Formats: sequence, C-alpha cells, structure tokens
Amino acid sequence: MITAILLAATPVAANCEQEREAISIMADAIEERYVLEKTAHKSAKNLREENRRGGFDRHCNDPSTFAEYMTEYLRTEMKDGHLYVEYAPNSDQHGDDDWMEKWREGAASRNHGVKAVKRLKDNIAYLHISDFYEYDPAKKALTAAFELVSNSDALILDLRGNPGGTPETEWPVQWTFMNAGSITPLRKEKRSGAEPDMPEPLLDWPRYGTKRPMVILVDKTTFSAPEAVAYSLQAQGRAIVMGSPSGGGAHMLGEGIALPGGWKISVPETRPYSPHTGGNWEGTGVVPDIETSKEGAITAAQKWLVDRLK
Repeated sequence: MITAILLAATPVAANCEQEREAISIMADAIEERYVLEKTAHKSAKNLREENRRGGFDRHCNDPSTFAEYMTEYLRTEMKDGHLYVEYAPNSDQHGDDDWMEKWREGAASRNHGVKAVKRLKDNIAYLHISDFYEYDPAKKALTAAFELVSNSDALILDLRGNPGGTPETEWPVQWTFMNAGSITPLRKEKRSGAEPDMPEPLLDWPRYGTKRPMVILVDKTTFSAPEAVAYSLQAQGRAIVMGSPSGGGAHMLGEGIALPGGWKISVPETRPYSPHTGGNWEGTGVVPDIETSKEGAITAAQKWLVDRLK
C-alpha cells in the first residue's frame, strides 16, 4: 500500500519527444535561412545544445505555452523581435498563421489603420496611422485621409502604437512624401545577395510631395513597417523624427515553416537598408532627431512646424 501511494505521488516525466523534434527543425531552419549568417550558425548551435541538455523539457505540457516560451527564448538569444514560434495546428502548411488572421479580422474596426485625421492650428494637419493592413481593403481609408491632409501647409504623421503590417501598404505611404522618379528609398538583401528593388508605386491619392515641412512621431511601440517609413524619410532628409526610439525590427520574415506537433516558426530572411545610410534600424530603432515625452510630442511637433512656416 505504501509503495502504491509513493508511486502515485511521483510525477510522471513529460514525454517531450515531439517538442525536441520540433526544436531540431527550428535549429535547421535558423541555420539555413536567418538573414545574418554568423548569428544563424551561433544561435542554431546554442539551440541544439540546450535541446540536448533537456533545457526546454519543462515547457512540454502545454503546446501554446511552449510556443510562447520558444518565441521569447529565440528573440532574446538572437536579439531579433521578428522571430516567432506559433502553435497553429489548424492552419495549413503555407504560413497562414492564426495570429495574422486575428489581426486582419480587426481591420474594419480599426478603420483599416487610419486612427485619426485632424486639422490643427496654423493649417497643420495631423494623421495617425495605427496599422499597415493589406492594401486593397485599406486603400479607401488611406485615400480619404490623404485627401483630407492634401491642402495643409505642414504635417504631423503619428506612427506611435503601430506594430507593423504589410510592405505593400507601407511602400506607397512612404512614396507619398517623395518626388516621383526619386531613387529607391529602401533596398533589400538576403544571405544569397541583393533582392530586386520594389518598383515605384502608382499612388491612389494625392502626393504630398517634398516641399512642405513634416514631423514623424515614433516610440517603442512603433515596430517594423512604420519604422521603414520613419527611417527612410529621415535618412533622405525629408522628415524630422520626434518622440523616443522605436522598437527596432527591420528584418523581414520569410514564409512560415511547419513543425511537428502543430507548431510553426517564422524566420527573418531579408535585410532592408537605406541607400542613403547603408544601414537600417534593426536593434537600435529609429533614433529621433528630437526626443520628447509621450505627452508632449504633438505639442513639440506643432511648435517645430510653426517655426518652419514663419
């Protein structure tokens, strides 16, 4: 009886076979695909060694918790906020991720990313873009917003709280504040070499141009696609950036890779860079020209613009 009680009280070791197999494939994917080759080899080696030691076994009892833990581990290990592991057993093999679907479903309730458009004193326009949703559904809202700001004398573009989105929408927004025929503002490369330049987009709204003064607001919640807009226009000397450093996610994801057990991993495979600086905002974020508090950012931007309009 005592033996039976003792046996019942002894915890049964988790069977982590599937998780270990998934981690092994994660390591292979990182080594083969991650955009920074030196980091890829080092991180894949560390991941395999930790997996052999059983360092991830304590997270085997819950698939979603395991995915969250591996995401945090990899982001810390590789210092890249775009890496993620997801538990998505019902999505297909081609990267149609559950979190992306949930994000898309919220597009209409968030006005397809156009959070606010205002006309401030001194004919200064204010436009807050909260997301870069897919272009076709977002086009109507963006067109209306750019029509409303088109007759202003200066503009505040607020990209705070914008977690990212699709380049197909970020790209024309960026070109709105550039002259037609300008050099490509951002280029891309993989480990295998340079990627073809994205073509200059045909705009569905009025081009704001380069003559009127412009301030872009960022903070740590500005991540990925909106950072591309802010960094690129700052690098060209087109806009002044105010606020606090942005989130620092420049690398671009490849297609999601299916793993045993219903998990997926997405690995950054592409590095964008500005031809004006040769660099990007990975890790550092977009560094403001003028640092401001969250509460004082709009007021500071207005004051700077008014001074330019005198």
